[in-house]
Amino acid sequence: MERAQKSSQQSLSLRPFGIKDKFGYMLGDVGNDLFFSLVSGYLMLFYTDVLGITAGAVGTMLIIARIWDAINDVMMGTFIDSRKVGPKGKFRPYLLYAALPVTIMGFLTFTLIPGISENMKLVYAYITYIGFGMCYTAINIPYGSLASVMTTDPVERTSLSTWRTMGALVANVFIMIIAPKLIFVNDVPTAAGFIKVVALFVILSNLCYFGAFKLTTERVKHEVNPNAEKISFTKSVKGLLKNRALIGIMLASFGMLSSMMAVQALTPYLYKDYFKAPELITLAGITGMLASFIVLPFLGPLVKKFGKKELVSYSMVIGIVGNIALFLMPISDPYVFMAINFVASLGVGFFNVLIWALVSDVIDYQEYITGKREEGIVYASYSLVRKLGQAVAGGIGGFALTFVGYQSGVAAQSEQVANGIKQVITVLPLVTIVIAFISMVFVYNLSKTKLAEVDKELRNRRGEC
Repeated sequence: MERAQKSSQQSLSLRPFGIKDKFGYMLGDVGNDLFFSLVSGYLMLFYTDVLGITAGAVGTMLIIARIWDAINDVMMGTFIDSRKVGPKGKFRPYLLYAALPVTIMGFLTFTLIPGISENMKLVYAYITYIGFGMCYTAINIPYGSLASVMTTDPVERTSLSTWRTMGALVANVFIMIIAPKLIFVNDVPTAAGFIKVVALFVILSNLCYFGAFKLTTERVKHEVNPNAEKISFTKSVKGLLKNRALIGIMLASFGMLSSMMAVQALTPYLYKDYFKAPELITLAGITGMLASFIVLPFLGPLVKKFGKKELVSYSMVIGIVGNIALFLMPISDPYVFMAINFVASLGVGFFNVLIWALVSDVIDYQEYITGKREEGIVYASYSLVRKLGQAVAGGIGGFALTFVGYQSGVAAQSEQVANGIKQVITVLPLVTIVIAFISMVFVYNLSKTKLAEVDKELRNRRGEC
């Protein structure tokens, strides 16, 4: 109890939560997403059309790499939770430690080594991509956990989730505008174009990480008691299995993320081979992401009135209806496709924006049911499922291209292949959003009323009431 009161006193002496925290947290996700979204949207294209690796081999590699990455997430989360909190905080220092390694590995991942043999290309892809994933874990797990110790206020957490989403949107819009212009020459992706993009992102990402470190503040202090029982990975996992809210959000995110990642990876193929309009890749990406911008002004009032669980659950119905239309309609006009996709994206926009606030609530719920504050392991466990979703998405994307008969390196794909790409890119979102809807409605249990109960109890334990 004394440690809780001391923690509360320390928090009160710090700079109040404000715009610097929000902007700094946004910068962190800009830094993350410059490379993460480039990998999501263009890595498969780089492997198939620049390195010349078959789509099937790429799909296998993505699954293997992501499974290891998922395991690595939990190991990193356990490691962070077991460390003594330093003067700069528990999570912020990693924004400096891992910034240069992750950006260098990102650069190497998109680099075609001159003179490399055909047999070594796949080996090089495995080494650099897995290396990038491990470095990304070292910075993303601390960054994602950081929000839960910046504030405990539900409104402020919603604002952090909003600003993080804005950071992702800024990075993605920047990629959509810049990447195609640099990567494609006469509608053909080039190795030199990829080098220009990643070199620029190395500089921008490092600046963003440094800004995030300088502007954010950790206010919720939970010192490691040297006399307490050391954190046990096995016991932590058992505790996680009691967290129904965590399981619900894991299932929902698995469905949503696997769909989003697969669509991002296949979008260049859809517009290049099905619509024969690669110049529309940027517009298509911006249109899909515009939905998240549009929901931002309505987010606070709707959350206050309905609650986060309620809002994200039932807004998904719009996404389900929109994706049914995309799958069933024989759309040949790219602008019609974009318009319907925009409506479908509105249905998942609230989930995409609020997801990080939901994760912070899940971290609090873990403390509520176990009595232990384990931000790192909880966020890492959630990240594990996200990585598995990415693995499934990457594998499905690569295997689907192989299944429909995609030929790496050829100037144009057959009509049959193009139609197959369109079917794959429309059926995946429909299936996965249904999974997410069921998970949020029937598994995730932190309703507006329950969340208020959890927050009140935790404040009592910390001596804040």
